[in-house]
Amino acid sequence: MFELVSCCFEECGCRCDQAADDEFDLIANSELVKPILLHRLARQNIGWFSDKTICHHHIEDWNLNQVEGIYILWHKSDYCAEHERFHMRALYVGKGNIGARFRAHWKNKDFSEELLIYFTYVALPNRLSKYIEQLLLDLYNLPLNKSENPGRKVLCQHFTQFEVD
Repeated sequence: MFELVSCCFEECGCRCDQAADDEFDLIANSELVKPILLHRLARQNIGWFSDKTICHHHIEDWNLNQVEGIYILWHKSDYCAEHERFHMRALYVGKGNIGARFRAHWKNKDFSEELLIYFTYVALPNRLSKYIEQLLLDLYNLPLNKSENPGRKVLCQHFTQFEVD
């Protein structure tokens, strides 16, 4: 007999007390000599910027003008009091000069519903950033990515208060 375990968040079917979806890691492990794992992408260099409807973005505070790599934009969509973690839904994946890309997103994308956008990034060479970006797009439906986004899964992670502060 087995116990049915309910999801913390019905939107994606995930549980914040378990590891995230492992399909990205399995594919990266099979295709790369030194794979970067999803947990690392989601847990390095966490920051935020605000929507233009509430204030200036503060992107320059993060000193990202010379950083090239891969990044993910996240929305803090809920909180699990039982496990004391925020449910973070990935909205977008991109690559390039991170400071310039964030300023362009702030200027051109509508984040008025989210108000505060969290980001994670890893500094990487362009070739590896392209690979990671496409793998994420192939697996996950990222609502703000408009092209080359055939993925169907929802990409979620669970951040502690310490990580989002």
